[in-house]
Amino acid sequence: MSELNRCAYCRTERPANEMKSGKIIFRDRHPMTRKAIVNSKTNQYCADKPCHGHDQMAHEG
Repeated sequence: MSELNRCAYCRTERPANEMKSGKIIFRDRHPMTRKAIVNSKTNQYCADKPCHGHDQMAHEG
């Protein structure tokens, strides 16, 4: 049985071989100093849909 992963943008469950890893870069606040910083995180996205690009645009505000 294949492991199912959930897309970080559209929330659909798919087998791991139909997913791709993508890095999102966004503005955030430092937890101690509360100064503005540039942060990044890596999520799983659908490999055949534009979910990674749409999620990046959603984080840009």
